[in-house]
Amino acid sequence: MYNRLTILGGSSVYIPELVQALMTNNLMPKEIVLFGHEGKKLDTVTAFCQRLVHKSGFPTKIIPSIDLEEAVTDAKYILNHIRVGGMKARVRDEKLPPSMGMIGDESLGAGGLACALRTLPVLFDYVARIEKVNPDATFINLTNPMGILIEGIIKQSKLKYIGICDLPGTYIQKVASILNKSEDELLFDYIGLNHMGWIQNVRLDKKSVMYKVLEHIHDEKPDDFDHELIELFRMIPTRTVSLFFHSDRILKQQKNTRIFRAEELLQAEQQILKLYEDPHINEIPALTRERKTIWYEQTLLPLLKALESKEKSTMVLCVRNDGAIRDLPDDCSVEVPVEINNSTLTPRQIGDSPHFLKGLFQTVKESERWIVEAVLHQSYEYALQAMTINPLVPSLETARTYLDKVIRTENLDLH
Repeated sequence: MYNRLTILGGSSVYIPELVQALMTNNLMPKEIVLFGHEGKKLDTVTAFCQRLVHKSGFPTKIIPSIDLEEAVTDAKYILNHIRVGGMKARVRDEKLPPSMGMIGDESLGAGGLACALRTLPVLFDYVARIEKVNPDATFINLTNPMGILIEGIIKQSKLKYIGICDLPGTYIQKVASILNKSEDELLFDYIGLNHMGWIQNVRLDKKSVMYKVLEHIHDEKPDDFDHELIELFRMIPTRTVSLFFHSDRILKQQKNTRIFRAEELLQAEQQILKLYEDPHINEIPALTRERKTIWYEQTLLPLLKALESKEKSTMVLCVRNDGAIRDLPDDCSVEVPVEINNSTLTPRQIGDSPHFLKGLFQTVKESERWIVEAVLHQSYEYALQAMTINPLVPSLETARTYLDKVIRTENLDLH
Protein backbone atom coordinates (compact mmCIF):
# COMPACT_ATOMS: atom_id res chain seq x y z
CA MET A 1 0.00 0.00 0.00
CA TYR A 2 1.39 3.39 -1.00
CA ASN A 3 1.50 5.99 1.75
CA ARG A 4 -0.03 9.20 0.42
CA LEU A 5 -2.36 10.33 -2.36
CA THR A 6 -2.94 14.06 -2.78
CA ILE A 7 -5.93 15.52 -4.61
CA LEU A 8 -5.67 19.10 -5.87
CA GLY A 9 -9.17 20.52 -5.96
CA GLY A 10 -10.06 18.29 -3.05
CA SER A 11 -13.18 20.22 -2.09
CA SER A 12 -15.15 18.98 -5.12
CA VAL A 13 -18.43 17.38 -4.05
CA TYR A 14 -17.55 14.40 -6.27
CA ILE A 15 -14.34 13.50 -4.39
CA PRO A 16 -16.30 11.11 -2.10
CA GLU A 17 -17.04 8.96 -5.18
CA LEU A 18 -13.32 8.74 -5.82
CA VAL A 19 -12.71 7.72 -2.22
CA GLN A 20 -15.46 5.10 -2.50
CA ALA A 21 -13.92 3.76 -5.71
CA LEU A 22 -10.50 3.49 -4.05
CA MET A 23 -12.03 1.51 -1.19
CA THR A 24 -13.99 -0.76 -3.50
CA ASN A 25 -10.83 -1.59 -5.44
CA ASN A 26 -8.67 -1.95 -2.32
CA LEU A 27 -6.34 0.84 -3.46
CA MET A 28 -6.52 2.98 -0.34
CA PRO A 29 -3.29 4.64 0.79
CA LYS A 30 -2.48 5.45 4.40
CA GLU A 31 -3.37 9.10 3.81
CA ILE A 32 -5.53 10.98 1.33
CA VAL A 33 -4.86 14.71 1.36
CA LEU A 34 -7.59 17.00 0.06
CA PHE A 35 -5.99 20.26 -1.01
CA GLY A 36 -8.31 23.21 -1.59
CA HIS A 37 -9.29 26.70 -0.58
CA GLU A 38 -9.88 27.37 3.09
CA GLY A 39 -13.55 27.32 3.97
CA LYS A 40 -16.66 25.37 4.78
CA LYS A 41 -16.74 23.43 1.51
CA LEU A 42 -13.36 21.78 2.06
CA ASP A 43 -14.20 20.99 5.67
CA THR A 44 -17.58 19.51 4.73
CA VAL A 45 -16.19 17.26 1.97
CA THR A 46 -13.31 16.13 4.21
CA ALA A 47 -15.62 15.21 7.08
CA PHE A 48 -17.97 13.28 4.78
CA CYS A 49 -15.06 11.36 3.20
CA GLN A 50 -13.78 10.45 6.66
CA ARG A 51 -17.21 9.10 7.60
CA LEU A 52 -17.19 6.92 4.46
CA VAL A 53 -13.77 5.55 5.35
CA HIS A 54 -14.69 4.99 9.00
CA LYS A 55 -17.82 3.09 8.00
CA SER A 56 -15.82 0.80 5.71
CA GLY A 57 -13.18 0.08 8.34
CA PHE A 58 -10.15 1.30 6.40
CA PRO A 59 -7.38 2.93 8.51
CA THR A 60 -6.87 5.70 5.94
CA LYS A 61 -6.76 9.28 7.23
CA ILE A 62 -8.50 12.01 5.23
CA ILE A 63 -6.49 15.21 5.69
CA PRO A 64 -7.64 18.67 4.57
CA SER A 65 -4.92 21.11 3.54
CA ILE A 66 -4.69 24.68 2.28
CA ASP A 67 -0.87 24.54 2.07
CA LEU A 68 0.28 23.13 -1.29
CA GLU A 69 3.81 22.20 -0.25
CA GLU A 70 2.56 20.44 2.86
CA ALA A 71 -0.17 18.66 0.89
CA VAL A 72 2.07 17.21 -1.82
CA THR A 73 5.12 16.31 0.25
CA ASP A 74 5.71 12.52 0.21
CA ALA A 75 2.69 11.91 -2.06
CA LYS A 76 3.36 9.12 -4.56
CA TYR A 77 0.46 10.27 -6.74
CA ILE A 78 -0.91 13.80 -7.13
CA LEU A 79 -4.31 14.04 -8.82
CA ASN A 80 -5.07 17.35 -10.48
CA HIS A 81 -8.80 17.86 -9.97
CA ILE A 82 -8.87 21.68 -9.85
CA ARG A 83 -11.56 23.78 -11.51
CA VAL A 84 -10.32 27.36 -11.56
CA GLY A 85 -13.32 29.63 -11.11
CA GLY A 86 -15.53 26.74 -9.99
CA MET A 87 -18.58 25.47 -11.81
CA LYS A 88 -19.67 29.05 -12.53
CA ALA A 89 -16.67 29.37 -14.83
CA ARG A 90 -17.70 26.24 -16.72
CA VAL A 91 -21.13 27.78 -17.17
CA ARG A 92 -19.45 30.73 -18.89
CA ASP A 93 -17.43 28.43 -21.15
CA GLU A 94 -20.60 26.66 -22.26
CA LYS A 95 -22.99 29.62 -22.54
CA LEU A 96 -20.96 32.54 -23.90
CA PRO A 97 -19.71 31.02 -27.19
CA PRO A 98 -23.19 30.06 -28.51
CA SER A 99 -24.35 33.63 -27.92
CA MET A 100 -21.62 34.64 -30.37
CA GLY A 101 -22.22 31.94 -32.97
CA MET A 102 -19.73 29.36 -31.65
CA ILE A 103 -20.06 25.97 -29.96
CA GLY A 104 -19.67 26.15 -26.19
CA ASP A 105 -17.47 23.53 -24.53
CA GLU A 106 -15.01 23.50 -21.61
CA SER A 107 -12.39 21.50 -23.53
CA LEU A 108 -12.61 22.43 -27.21
CA GLY A 109 -13.00 25.59 -29.24
CA ALA A 110 -13.46 29.04 -27.76
CA GLY A 111 -14.68 27.79 -24.39
CA GLY A 112 -11.74 25.40 -24.05
CA LEU A 113 -9.28 28.18 -24.85
CA ALA A 114 -10.90 30.48 -22.28
CA CYS A 115 -10.74 27.68 -19.72
CA ALA A 116 -7.04 27.25 -20.51
CA LEU A 117 -6.32 30.96 -20.10
CA ARG A 118 -7.52 30.96 -16.49
CA THR A 119 -6.32 27.43 -15.61
CA LEU A 120 -2.78 27.32 -17.02
CA PRO A 121 -1.35 30.06 -14.74
CA VAL A 122 -2.54 28.14 -11.67
CA LEU A 123 -1.27 24.84 -13.10
CA PHE A 124 2.17 26.29 -13.88
CA ASP A 125 2.45 27.67 -10.35
CA TYR A 126 1.47 24.34 -8.81
CA VAL A 127 3.78 22.12 -10.87
CA ALA A 128 6.76 24.42 -10.27
CA ARG A 129 6.19 24.26 -6.51
CA ILE A 130 5.61 20.49 -6.59
CA GLU A 131 8.89 19.97 -8.46
CA LYS A 132 10.77 21.65 -5.60
CA VAL A 133 9.34 19.54 -2.75
CA ASN A 134 8.38 16.26 -4.45
CA PRO A 135 10.06 15.86 -7.89
CA ASP A 136 9.52 12.09 -7.92
CA ALA A 137 5.71 12.27 -7.68
CA THR A 138 3.48 11.12 -10.53
CA PHE A 139 1.14 13.96 -11.56
CA ILE A 140 -2.16 12.63 -12.92
CA ASN A 141 -4.33 15.24 -14.62
CA LEU A 142 -8.12 14.91 -14.68
CA THR A 143 -8.76 18.61 -15.30
CA ASN A 144 -10.01 20.08 -18.58
CA PRO A 145 -8.99 21.24 -21.10
CA MET A 146 -6.90 18.08 -20.86
CA GLY A 147 -4.95 18.34 -24.11
CA ILE A 148 -3.89 21.94 -23.51
CA LEU A 149 -2.93 21.38 -19.88
CA ILE A 150 -0.75 18.38 -20.73
CA GLU A 151 0.76 20.43 -23.56
CA GLY A 152 1.60 23.12 -21.01
CA ILE A 153 3.19 20.67 -18.58
CA ILE A 154 5.30 19.23 -21.40
CA LYS A 155 6.66 22.71 -22.07
CA GLN A 156 7.16 23.76 -18.44
CA SER A 157 7.79 20.82 -16.14
CA LYS A 158 10.01 17.78 -15.63
CA LEU A 159 7.43 16.05 -13.45
CA LYS A 160 6.20 12.63 -14.48
CA TYR A 161 2.72 13.42 -15.82
CA ILE A 162 -0.24 11.53 -17.25
CA GLY A 163 -3.54 12.81 -18.59
CA ILE A 164 -6.62 10.60 -18.32
CA CYS A 165 -10.06 10.77 -19.92
CA ASP A 166 -12.94 8.30 -19.86
CA LEU A 167 -13.94 8.63 -23.52
CA PRO A 168 -11.33 6.30 -25.10
CA GLY A 169 -12.01 3.56 -22.57
CA THR A 170 -15.77 3.97 -22.96
CA TYR A 171 -15.61 3.35 -26.71
CA ILE A 172 -13.11 0.54 -26.35
CA GLN A 173 -15.53 -1.14 -23.94
CA LYS A 174 -18.41 -0.65 -26.37
CA VAL A 175 -16.48 -2.26 -29.22
CA ALA A 176 -15.29 -5.15 -27.04
CA SER A 177 -18.90 -5.74 -26.04
CA ILE A 178 -19.98 -5.85 -29.70
CA LEU A 179 -17.38 -8.56 -30.31
CA ASN A 180 -18.29 -10.34 -27.09
CA LYS A 181 -14.63 -10.28 -26.05
CA SER A 182 -12.72 -8.83 -23.12
CA GLU A 183 -10.62 -5.73 -23.81
CA ASP A 184 -7.45 -7.68 -23.02
CA GLU A 185 -8.14 -10.09 -25.88
CA LEU A 186 -8.21 -7.29 -28.44
CA LEU A 187 -5.64 -4.87 -29.84
CA PHE A 188 -7.08 -1.42 -30.51
CA ASP A 189 -5.53 0.89 -33.06
CA TYR A 190 -6.53 4.22 -31.51
CA ILE A 191 -5.39 7.67 -32.58
CA GLY A 192 -6.37 11.06 -31.25
CA LEU A 193 -5.99 14.29 -29.44
CA ASN A 194 -7.95 14.67 -26.22
CA HIS A 195 -11.70 14.60 -26.98
CA MET A 196 -10.83 14.02 -30.66
CA GLY A 197 -10.12 10.28 -30.68
CA TRP A 198 -10.83 7.57 -33.25
CA ILE A 199 -10.65 3.78 -33.25
CA GLN A 200 -8.99 2.99 -36.60
CA ASN A 201 -8.85 -0.79 -36.33
CA VAL A 202 -9.44 -3.70 -33.95
CA ARG A 203 -7.46 -6.94 -34.04
CA LEU A 204 -8.09 -10.36 -32.54
CA ASP A 205 -5.21 -12.83 -32.67
CA LYS A 206 -3.37 -10.38 -34.96
CA LYS A 207 -6.26 -10.38 -37.48
CA SER A 208 -8.48 -7.38 -38.11
CA VAL A 209 -12.07 -7.77 -36.96
CA MET A 210 -13.01 -4.17 -37.67
CA TYR A 211 -15.38 -5.27 -40.43
CA LYS A 212 -17.44 -7.21 -37.87
CA VAL A 213 -17.72 -4.13 -35.66
CA LEU A 214 -18.72 -1.91 -38.57
CA GLU A 215 -21.31 -4.42 -39.81
CA HIS A 216 -22.86 -4.63 -36.33
CA ILE A 217 -23.02 -0.86 -35.96
CA HIS A 218 -24.56 -0.54 -39.45
CA ASP A 219 -27.19 -3.22 -38.83
CA GLU A 220 -28.06 -2.66 -35.14
CA LYS A 221 -27.65 1.13 -34.90
CA PRO A 222 -26.49 1.08 -31.23
CA ASP A 223 -26.77 4.31 -29.26
CA ASP A 224 -23.91 6.80 -28.75
CA PHE A 225 -22.17 6.04 -32.06
CA ASP A 226 -21.93 8.67 -34.80
CA HIS A 227 -23.36 6.51 -37.57
CA GLU A 228 -22.89 9.15 -40.27
CA LEU A 229 -19.17 9.59 -39.57
CA ILE A 230 -18.65 5.83 -39.26
CA GLU A 231 -20.32 5.22 -42.64
CA LEU A 232 -18.25 7.96 -44.25
CA PHE A 233 -14.79 7.23 -42.84
CA ARG A 234 -15.04 3.57 -41.73
CA MET A 235 -13.56 4.51 -38.36
CA ILE A 236 -15.21 4.95 -34.96
CA PRO A 237 -15.03 8.42 -33.39
CA THR A 238 -15.57 9.25 -29.74
CA ARG A 239 -18.61 11.34 -28.93
CA THR A 240 -17.05 14.83 -28.82
CA VAL A 241 -15.55 14.52 -32.30
CA SER A 242 -19.02 15.53 -33.50
CA LEU A 243 -18.32 19.14 -32.49
CA PHE A 244 -16.11 19.48 -35.56
CA PHE A 245 -18.21 17.51 -38.06
CA HIS A 246 -21.76 18.47 -37.02
CA SER A 247 -21.07 21.99 -35.79
CA ASP A 248 -24.14 23.60 -37.36
CA ARG A 249 -26.46 21.04 -35.79
CA ILE A 250 -24.81 21.22 -32.36
CA LEU A 251 -24.74 25.03 -32.32
CA LYS A 252 -28.44 25.10 -33.13
CA GLN A 253 -29.11 22.70 -30.25
CA GLN A 254 -27.06 24.79 -27.86
CA LYS A 255 -28.82 28.00 -28.86
CA ASN A 256 -32.15 26.31 -28.07
CA THR A 257 -30.95 24.78 -24.81
CA ARG A 258 -33.02 25.80 -21.79
CA ILE A 259 -30.39 24.85 -19.23
CA PHE A 260 -26.78 23.91 -19.91
CA ARG A 261 -25.05 20.90 -18.35
CA ALA A 262 -22.82 23.13 -16.24
CA GLU A 263 -25.88 24.92 -14.82
CA GLU A 264 -27.40 21.58 -13.82
CA LEU A 265 -24.16 20.61 -12.08
CA LEU A 266 -23.95 23.97 -10.32
CA GLN A 267 -27.45 23.55 -8.92
CA ALA A 268 -26.73 19.98 -7.85
CA GLU A 269 -23.47 21.00 -6.18
CA GLN A 270 -25.23 23.20 -3.64
CA GLN A 271 -27.80 20.51 -2.86
CA ILE A 272 -25.10 17.86 -2.47
CA LEU A 273 -23.13 20.00 -0.04
CA LYS A 274 -26.18 20.39 2.16
CA LEU A 275 -26.56 16.61 2.23
CA TYR A 276 -22.91 16.16 3.22
CA GLU A 277 -23.37 18.56 6.12
CA ASP A 278 -25.67 16.06 7.85
CA PRO A 279 -23.33 14.17 10.24
CA HIS A 280 -25.59 11.11 10.10
CA ILE A 281 -25.10 10.54 6.36
CA ASN A 282 -22.27 8.07 5.75
CA GLU A 283 -22.95 6.77 2.24
CA ILE A 284 -22.91 8.39 -1.20
CA PRO A 285 -26.26 10.13 -1.83
CA ALA A 286 -28.23 9.30 -4.97
CA LEU A 287 -27.92 12.94 -6.09
CA THR A 288 -24.14 12.63 -6.19
CA ARG A 289 -24.31 9.43 -8.23
CA GLU A 290 -26.53 11.08 -10.84
CA ARG A 291 -23.45 12.66 -12.45
CA LYS A 292 -22.17 9.14 -13.23
CA THR A 293 -18.49 9.88 -12.63
CA ILE A 294 -17.30 6.79 -14.50
CA TRP A 295 -13.82 8.27 -15.00
CA TYR A 296 -12.85 7.22 -11.47
CA GLU A 297 -13.94 3.60 -11.66
CA GLN A 298 -13.22 2.97 -15.33
CA THR A 299 -10.13 5.13 -15.96
CA LEU A 300 -8.32 6.38 -12.86
CA LEU A 301 -8.52 3.17 -10.84
CA PRO A 302 -7.23 0.95 -13.70
CA LEU A 303 -4.36 3.43 -14.14
CA LEU A 304 -3.41 3.30 -10.45
CA LYS A 305 -3.60 -0.49 -10.53
CA ALA A 306 -1.35 -0.55 -13.58
CA LEU A 307 1.17 1.82 -12.00
CA GLU A 308 1.24 -0.29 -8.82
CA SER A 309 1.53 -3.59 -10.70
CA LYS A 310 4.66 -5.30 -12.04
CA GLU A 311 2.72 -6.69 -15.00
CA LYS A 312 2.59 -4.91 -18.36
CA SER A 313 -0.68 -3.29 -19.41
CA THR A 314 -1.92 -0.85 -22.02
CA MET A 315 -4.25 2.15 -21.67
CA VAL A 316 -5.15 5.08 -23.90
CA LEU A 317 -3.65 8.12 -22.15
CA CYS A 318 -2.88 11.76 -22.89
CA VAL A 319 0.93 12.02 -23.01
CA ARG A 320 3.84 13.62 -24.84
CA ASN A 321 3.84 12.55 -28.49
CA ASP A 322 7.48 11.56 -28.92
CA GLY A 323 6.85 10.27 -32.43
CA ALA A 324 3.72 8.26 -31.66
CA ILE A 325 1.87 10.26 -34.33
CA ARG A 326 4.61 10.97 -36.86
CA ASP A 327 3.20 14.09 -38.49
CA LEU A 328 2.71 15.95 -35.19
CA PRO A 329 5.49 17.61 -33.14
CA ASP A 330 7.30 15.41 -30.62
CA ASP A 331 6.64 17.89 -27.79
CA CYS A 332 2.87 18.12 -28.20
CA SER A 333 0.21 16.19 -26.29
CA VAL A 334 -1.60 13.30 -27.97
CA GLU A 335 -4.04 10.61 -26.85
CA VAL A 336 -2.74 7.17 -27.85
CA PRO A 337 -2.31 3.65 -26.45
CA VAL A 338 0.49 3.65 -23.86
CA GLU A 339 2.28 0.60 -22.46
CA ILE A 340 2.65 0.79 -18.67
CA ASN A 341 5.51 -1.32 -17.33
CA ASN A 342 6.86 -0.83 -13.79
CA SER A 343 5.59 2.78 -13.89
CA THR A 344 7.39 3.39 -17.21
CA LEU A 345 5.15 4.84 -19.93
CA THR A 346 5.84 4.03 -23.58
CA PRO A 347 3.47 5.47 -26.22
CA ARG A 348 2.70 3.08 -29.07
CA GLN A 349 4.01 4.18 -32.47
CA ILE A 350 0.80 4.82 -34.44
CA GLY A 351 2.16 6.28 -37.68
CA ASP A 352 0.79 9.24 -39.61
CA SER A 353 -2.60 10.78 -39.01
CA PRO A 354 -5.37 9.60 -41.36
CA HIS A 355 -5.45 11.95 -44.35
CA PHE A 356 -8.86 13.40 -43.49
CA LEU A 357 -7.68 14.25 -39.95
CA LYS A 358 -4.18 15.50 -40.73
CA GLY A 359 -5.06 19.17 -41.25
CA LEU A 360 -7.54 19.23 -38.36
CA PHE A 361 -5.07 17.70 -35.91
CA GLN A 362 -2.27 20.05 -36.95
CA THR A 363 -4.47 23.14 -36.71
CA VAL A 364 -5.81 22.21 -33.28
CA LYS A 365 -2.26 21.55 -32.06
CA GLU A 366 -1.14 24.97 -33.32
CA SER A 367 -4.07 26.63 -31.57
CA GLU A 368 -3.20 24.85 -28.33
CA ARG A 369 0.49 25.71 -28.69
CA TRP A 370 -0.29 29.39 -29.08
CA ILE A 371 -2.62 29.49 -26.07
CA VAL A 372 0.17 28.00 -23.93
CA GLU A 373 2.56 30.62 -25.27
CA ALA A 374 -0.02 33.34 -24.58
CA VAL A 375 -0.09 32.39 -20.90
CA LEU A 376 3.69 32.04 -20.63
CA HIS A 377 4.25 35.47 -22.16
CA GLN A 378 0.98 37.11 -21.02
CA SER A 379 0.48 37.92 -24.68
CA TYR A 380 -2.82 39.19 -26.05
CA GLU A 381 -1.51 38.72 -29.61
CA TYR A 382 -0.70 35.04 -29.06
CA ALA A 383 -4.10 34.44 -27.45
CA LEU A 384 -5.83 36.10 -30.39
CA GLN A 385 -3.84 33.96 -32.81
CA ALA A 386 -4.85 30.82 -30.91
CA MET A 387 -8.51 31.84 -31.05
CA THR A 388 -8.46 32.89 -34.69
CA ILE A 389 -6.95 29.70 -36.11
CA ASN A 390 -9.07 27.36 -33.98
CA PRO A 391 -11.40 25.34 -36.23
CA LEU A 392 -14.43 26.08 -34.01
CA VAL A 393 -13.96 29.88 -34.19
CA PRO A 394 -15.45 31.33 -37.41
CA SER A 395 -13.49 34.57 -37.86
CA LEU A 396 -10.89 37.01 -36.57
CA GLU A 397 -13.63 39.47 -35.66
CA THR A 398 -15.50 36.91 -33.55
CA ALA A 399 -12.23 35.76 -31.98
CA ARG A 400 -11.29 39.30 -30.94
CA THR A 401 -14.74 40.13 -29.54
CA TYR A 402 -14.88 36.90 -27.58
CA LEU A 403 -11.32 37.20 -26.27
CA ASP A 404 -11.90 40.78 -25.11
CA LYS A 405 -15.02 39.73 -23.24
CA VAL A 406 -13.21 36.77 -21.65
CA ILE A 407 -10.35 39.01 -20.51
CA ARG A 408 -12.80 41.36 -18.80
CA THR A 409 -14.92 38.60 -17.27
CA GLU A 410 -11.98 36.48 -16.05
CA ASN A 411 -9.80 39.48 -15.14
CA LEU A 412 -6.91 38.09 -17.20
CA ASP A 413 -3.55 39.81 -17.46
CA LEU A 414 -2.79 39.84 -21.20
CA HIS A 415 -1.12 42.73 -22.97
